[in-house]
Amino acid sequence: MEITIRNIHDTELNTFVEVLTEGARWIAKNNVPMWDEADLTLDQLLHSLTIDNVYAAIIGGEFAAVMILQEEDSFFWPEDLSNDSLYLHKLCIRRKYAKSGLSSSMLEFAKNRAHDLHKSYLKLDCASDRPSLRQLYEQHGFQLVREAQVMEKYSAAFYQYKVKSYAEA
Repeated sequence: MEITIRNIHDTELNTFVEVLTEGARWIAKNNVPMWDEADLTLDQLLHSLTIDNVYAAIIGGEFAAVMILQEEDSFFWPEDLSNDSLYLHKLCIRRKYAKSGLSSSMLEFAKNRAHDLHKSYLKLDCASDRPSLRQLYEQHGFQLVREAQVMEKYSAAFYQYKVKSYAEA
């Protein structure tokens, strides 16, 4: 299975939203809602993102997974003032590619992107009540930084991965 991970093009924005919406519906169907579909519109997403922040894994010409990589995240990481981190958001694998190792490929791509941008850390947040998701990140070398309530209603776990060549330089 050949995987290409790259920035998406303007013409692919609707497909990006479609993958996220599919993921949100699947998660909600399993009684563990995570993303509100109202927040997954192009207008909402492009309010704080640019096309340069959006990546897709392509398999056989099809979007198999998507994610957002940002160089700034003052909402979830307001203490980060030094611009030494890359932030991962909304990693979403299409169901037909679940358990294929695609999550690992996306995380490795994100780590390499952080390295290429000379960042010391790759950071992310996730719902703290999702043990299998947390285990995935921990298996890939992410360390728990803290747990906190977000927007006074969501319990979140905050993780970081140390990009060795820059964090230790």
